[in-house]
Amino acid sequence: MTANDVWSESLKSSHIKDETLAIESQVLKDALAEWSRHGSIPARSQLTARASKAFLGHLMIFERQGATFRIRLMGTRIAAVLGEMQGQTVDEALPAEVAARWNAAINDVLDGGKPQRIAKTVAFKDLHFLNAEIFLAPLLDGEGKPNMVFAVAAFRSGVA
Repeated sequence: MTANDVWSESLKSSHIKDETLAIESQVLKDALAEWSRHGSIPARSQLTARASKAFLGHLMIFERQGATFRIRLMGTRIAAVLGEMQGQTVDEALPAEVAARWNAAINDVLDGGKPQRIAKTVAFKDLHFLNAEIFLAPLLDGEGKPNMVFAVAAFRSGVA
């Protein structure tokens, strides 16, 4: 199964892939503004903690390592919801089905070279009552290669 097949399959399970970036969350709007401020694809080093202050707790940074991604940074607000995963690969941190969707989504962002918005129901740790809005965007690594992804997530309850 190719990355596109995995991504297509994940879209059937309450995922919305939005390349128009119709962002609803103010936290994600702040992240998009900061990412865009640096040009086409900014370097990871340009997104400092000070520049990311408005959304730092909601931020994750992924780095490509072979066919998966290492979670280089995981904000405290995301860790409070999903559990601490910093330093692990996506394949180590998540169940296989969820990891396959995340690997496909992150690869899609890197391969396309442009940001995306994902809206989905959380399919992890019995958190299916949570809706997530996620902004994903490519970053250049220390060698100037698009090898990292900047992800900012906001959660809200889908239960009234």
